[in-house]
Amino acid sequence: MIQLNLLPDIKKEFINAQKTRALVMSVSIIVTLGAIVLSVLLFVYVTFLQQFQITLATNDIKGKQQQLNGISDLSKYLTIQNQLAALPDLHANKGIYSRLLNFLPVLNPNSPNNIQLSQLQMTATDKLVSLTGSTESFESLNVFVDTLQNAIVTYKDSSGQQQTSKIFDSVFVQSSAIDKSNGGNKVSFTVRATYLDPVFDARNTNMAASVPNIKTTQSVTQSPKLFDNSASQGGQ
Repeated sequence: MIQLNLLPDIKKEFINAQKTRALVMSVSIIVTLGAIVLSVLLFVYVTFLQQFQITLATNDIKGKQQQLNGISDLSKYLTIQNQLAALPDLHANKGIYSRLLNFLPVLNPNSPNNIQLSQLQMTATDKLVSLTGSTESFESLNVFVDTLQNAIVTYKDSSGQQQTSKIFDSVFVQSSAIDKSNGGNKVSFTVRATYLDPVFDARNTNMAASVPNIKTTQSVTQSPKLFDNSASQGGQ
């Protein structure tokens, strides 16, 4: 079978051009519609959804800020500068309670009135020292109480001046009883004493404890011996 193409070349080019034009227009329309749809979606997101999210976030921030504002002295805990500024005062006001261990040999009366401690407790908030132990007699216990009441410390304050202070402001026997558990008649006791601030203040240095040679009202013949300079115990 023989087919003859009777269309001139120019007619064929025109038809091809129309097809190309139709294809380009179709693609352009599709791309334009897609751009319009995308623009509408972006407009809806920016105008409505984003504003709604911003409103929610703003309300949440305000709520959290109100909670934080309700915490007293919040800046003292959150600001690094305030924390650093507080360190020198905290260091200066700390207590050196290990000094009490240096005082104990001085506070223990000489034989036969010496005591044996079994427990030692300190409470910084109440400035209390609790001493639990035993001794040979009630008279020895009185001597120990007298020693605590009259014990003093000498030290240099923050300005370098030599100062003297009693160690304890008040001393009292919380409990005492004859203990026969070890086959003897020793007296067990618990003595509580309130210490004075300068004794354990870190700003005070060259701390040395001593007991004056005085006669007490509770015991005259059994009063503790004088603790001379060689017996005094140095502290920080």
